[in-house]
Formats: sequence, structure tokens, C-alpha cells
Amino acid sequence: MESPSNTTRVVRQTLGARNTAPFALAVAGVGVLSFLSGGYILARSTPVVVALLVGAAVWVWFLRRRTRPSLVFGAALAAFAVFTAWTGLSVVWSYGPDLTWNAFNLTAFYLAVVAVLGLTSVRGLQLRTVAYGYLVVATAVAVYAFLGKGLPDVVTHAHTYARLDSPVGYWNVLAVMMVMGIVVVLAVGGDRSTPAWLRTLAAAGGVPMCLTFFFTFSRGGWLALGVALVLYFAFTTARLGGVVTLAAVAAPVGLVLWRLRGLGTLFTETTDDALRTLQGHTLLRWAVAALVVTAGVQLVAALLQTSVRWPRWSTVAAGAAVLAVAGLVVFGGGGLFVQRHGGAQWVRGKAHSLVTDQESSGNGAGRLLTVTSSGRIPVWREALSQSRYARVAGTGAGTFSFSHDRFRTSTGVVLHAHSQWFNVLSELGVVGLALFAVAIALLVVALVGNPFAGRDDPLRPLLVALQAGAIAFLVHMSWDWDWDMAAIGVLAFVFVAACVSYRTTRAGDRRRTEERARRESEDEARAAETAAEEVEAGEAGTAEVGLEPKARDAGRTRSREARQTRRRRPQNWGLRVVASAALVLLAVSWLPPYLSQRAENSALAAAGDGRVPAALDRVRSAARLDPLAVSPLLTQATLLQQLGQNRAALAVLRKAARLQPQDYEVWFSLGELQQGVLGQSRQARASFTRALALNPLDGASRSELNRLAP
Repeated sequence: MESPSNTTRVVRQTLGARNTAPFALAVAGVGVLSFLSGGYILARSTPVVVALLVGAAVWVWFLRRRTRPSLVFGAALAAFAVFTAWTGLSVVWSYGPDLTWNAFNLTAFYLAVVAVLGLTSVRGLQLRTVAYGYLVVATAVAVYAFLGKGLPDVVTHAHTYARLDSPVGYWNVLAVMMVMGIVVVLAVGGDRSTPAWLRTLAAAGGVPMCLTFFFTFSRGGWLALGVALVLYFAFTTARLGGVVTLAAVAAPVGLVLWRLRGLGTLFTETTDDALRTLQGHTLLRWAVAALVVTAGVQLVAALLQTSVRWPRWSTVAAGAAVLAVAGLVVFGGGGLFVQRHGGAQWVRGKAHSLVTDQESSGNGAGRLLTVTSSGRIPVWREALSQSRYARVAGTGAGTFSFSHDRFRTSTGVVLHAHSQWFNVLSELGVVGLALFAVAIALLVVALVGNPFAGRDDPLRPLLVALQAGAIAFLVHMSWDWDWDMAAIGVLAFVFVAACVSYRTTRAGDRRRTEERARRESEDEARAAETAAEEVEAGEAGTAEVGLEPKARDAGRTRSREARQTRRRRPQNWGLRVVASAALVLLAVSWLPPYLSQRAENSALAAAGDGRVPAALDRVRSAARLDPLAVSPLLTQATLLQQLGQNRAALAVLRKAARLQPQDYEVWFSLGELQQGVLGQSRQARASFTRALALNPLDGASRSELNRLAP
């Protein structure tokens, strides 16, 4: 029969293995979303999100945690929950309530991810599951993306631009996902306690990650990479091993890019498919060679590090030398570069270009040496302009496109302010911005804690890598729209939750170990004291001494069994019911917009086939499924006009105007019907005037008004 102590250990290990499931499911979800346009397209991402939420609702009933979450993390969740509630509440005053509904669903989904995973106990197995699992996902994404360059005759997604963006769908987000993978590569490859074969595989995976990262030509990605590397090397305990791994990966990749710098189709756009294929195959051969070299160098370095006992002073000296060389390269090389290009005058010129956007960046490799905001600063000004009119509450979550239409100074379609901070200010006002800032700040504090503590932790390199990756995402979202891409958003919050829970769980385990050792020491001391007293009392006392430890051991056994029984019982069932129901309701909340879009797409397909009555039935179903959306109403009005039911179409467009009076497309469609079909020139002029007021740079509205001018 197994002893109670062994039983407790087995149960604890079983529970620990069980806790791996939600993290494995979340990382797998990141991988699936990455290959579904990064989770940005609602019609593609909803099934994955619903599956994850249902899985979370089930997991709530299996969640067991011996250590309470930290107060900081609890406060962060509370602030995030209030921000989410404010996001949902903004549907009341939103310019586009259907867009607000979708924005609320996404924000609540992120909250569910960080809350459920953050409340799940994380030890070494779960931390490795997140890190190694994402290495697999990042490598798969990187290989597919890179094949657009290396095998363009088979994988054709890179034919439009020189920059890589698939499968995620946006080059800057793809770059940051590679950054988050690269720091994990450094942690795994540089950790001497990791098996040599695994370190070699991690370094080999870093080759396609680095190549894909470079070919995104993302300047924001380079800034995020700099932040991640500085944080990782500042706080990791495997600094020298990480530098060796970085050199083993980056040096061959850099040599390949330098060797092939004359192959123009790799670095600029082209329409010559034959030349693109020829040069792509050349790149692929060199990339395979770089991968082999990286794997060989990493394997040799790993074997040397584990087989030779290096003295402490040599590691410190090597680390200091590496830091000195890095500082010399960064600061010395940067200074020489600036002086060679004109010194302070060149810096002032670049700063002016950044503010004025006078320098064209393009889509080729040359954009990496240009300094421009790529239109971000004007978009930020639009957000500020809108905030002056709705300073407290904003225009409703997800509605920046309305602000852009109203305040833009150039043509183009923008749906996000290209900075989550400006976007929140415009859409949710100063109240939303304050709540968002508090939530993010508290999450960062809970994520990092004391960055200098826990240096004796053997998993510290992995922990620091995940922390650096999460912070790189938070930094990059300050000048881009990463928040709307569910793949990288979920990934970042998985990293946050894993790090926060690991720190809390490890601290709790340490406290319990120390408390157990203290109690055992006190018990032994009392037992020894009692034995001594009874030995002095005579032989009768000696007999009792022999019996007392047995009684005490039996009492301890009963106590352990009682504690084990209590742990098996479901606790806080009321909270579990509420949490599980909330997660299921959130999953259901994703379905109406999704089903509505599917019905509308089906209607458009039927209309394209000439089956207008069938299309009309389907688009009416789409409008019923999502009663806050105007898109089905606009499609319905168009179909009614095709059937000659112009009065019914007019009624539908007026309903759309009442639903979203700030949407210029509704007023333009209404004006077209009034002028072109019904002959209501005065009413049409009013509709076009309203459309132009909501979108002053819309050429079609201005043209129609000029035609109607008396």
C-alpha cells in the first residue's frame, strides 16, 4: 500500500499534468488563428474563439489552485474587467453599435484568456508547454511565410508585395510574432540544463524566424526586437548561452542576406515571375545551408557547455566581454553611421521627415533606412480631433473609421488609429483610456514583479523570454493595430498569464516547503524533549514514548487524508457556475455577428448567380441575426431595387439611417435612391449634404451635390 506522502506527490503530479491542457489548447488556438488571417476576419476566427471559450467554461470546473493569486494580479483583472464593461456599455452611444459589439467580444475574450490561465497553477511543465508549444507554432508560421520568398512558384502569397505578411495577413504583426519566437529560441538554446538535441532544434527553428522577420521589412518590428533583446539579456541567467545562440542563428542568416543582396526580386516588388522563381530557389538553397550551419554550431556549443566545467570567473568575464562588444557595436557603430551621413544635421532632417512624412518608405527593403511614421501621426491627430468632441465617453468601441472619415486630410481607408492608446481615447474617451492604462500597468507589474528576484530559478531564462515577448507586444501596439489581431493578442495574454501564475505558484510552493520544514523541525524537537522527560520518569514512561510517535504519525496520516479529501471536493461551486455561465454567454455572443456575416455572404453569392429573391430572404435573415448592423440593410435595399420595390428599399435605408446616423455610406445610398430612382431632388440634396459632412473628402458625395446644385 502506497504511503500518504507518496499518494500526495502522485496526486500533485497528476494535477500538474492536468493543468497543462488549457495552455496547450490556447497555444494551439494561436497557431490556428495565425493561419486564419491572424484572427482579424470575424467569419474565419469565430469558430476557433468559440471553441476556446467553451473549453475554458469546462476547465473552470477542473481548476484547482492552492496558492491565491497576488493582489496586483487581482487588481489587474478587476481593472481589465471594468474596462471591458465600459467597452460593452459604449454600445449605448456608439456611432456603429455592431462594431462595438465585435470590439467588446474581442476584449472580453482577451480578459477570459488572461483570467482563466492566470488562475491556473503554473509550474515547470506548463511554462515549458507554452514556450516549446509556441516554438512549434512560430516555426510553422515562419516556414510558410518564408516559402513565399524561397519557393514562389509553389507558395504564391508573396507575389503582390516584396514584404512578407502571410499567413497572418499583416507584416508588422508577423514581425512581432517572430520577435516573440526569437527570444524563446534564445532561452531554450542558451540554457545548459536543456538537452543538446532540443537546443539544436530551437536554434534551427530560429533561422526561418529570422529570415521571415527580415523580409517583413518592418521598422516597428526592429524596435520591438530591440526592446525584447535588451530585456532578455538584462535579466536572464543564461546570458552567455543566449549570446552564443543568437550568434549561431543571426550570423549565418546575415551572411546569406549579404551574399544575395544583388538579387533584386527578394528585396523589391516585381512582376517577372520567372526571375522571382529563379532567385527564390537560390535563396532557399542558401537558407538550407544556413540552417545546417546553425544547427551544427549550436550542437557543438551545447556539448561543450555541458561537458566542460567552466569556472565561474570565465563565464562572468565572457559575459562582460560580450556586453562590451555589443555596446561598442551599437553606440560606436551608430555614432560612425551618423557622422558619415551628416551628423547632427542628418539627425534633424530625419526627425523632420518623421513628423512631416515627407520621406517615402515604399514596400521594399529600402524602407528600413527611411524615417517616417507611414501616415501614423496624421491618424493620431484624427483621434485627438475626435476626442475633443466626445472627450469623456468617445464614439463607441470599434468606431474609429467614423472619426477617420470625418477628420482625415488625405484619401485612404483606415479602421484603427494605429496606436491602441489613441484608438481607445477616440473610441472610449478619457474614461476608457484611464481604465485601459491602469489595467495594462497592473498587468505589467504582475508580469514582472521584482525583475532581480528568483535568479536561482532553473527556469528563469524561459520566464524572462516570455516576459520580454509580452512586453514587446505591449510596446508595439503603441504604434500599430496589433490589438485587433486575435492571434497575437491571445499569444501575448497567454505569455502574461503563464508568467504571472508561475511566479505566484512558485512563491507559494516555496512558502509551503519552508513551513513544512519548520513544522517537522518543531515536531522533532518536541518529540525529543518528550522522550527525554519520560526516560527520566522510568520504564513506564519509556513504553509511552514508544507509543506516542505511532499515535502522532497516525494523526498526521489522518490530517493528510482529510486535506486530500478536501482538495478533491469542488470548492466555490457558486463562483464556478457564474464563471462557466459567463464564458458560455460570451461564446454565444460571438455567434450572431458571425452567422449574420455568413448569411449576408450567402446572399451576395446568390445575387451574383441571379437568384435575387433567394438572396433577399438570406439577407433579411442576416439583418435579424445582427440587428445592430447596417451592412445587411444596405444589401437588402440594393436587392429590393433590383426587384423594383423602391419604396420598400427607401424604408429600409431610412431604418439604417436611424440605426447609424453617423455612417456616411447610409446617407449616400439614400441620396442615390432618392435622386436616381424616386426623383426626390430636394431630399437627395439633403442626404448627400449629410454624407459629405460626415466624410468631407468623399468625392462621390461632392460630385452628386454638384450635379444637384441649382
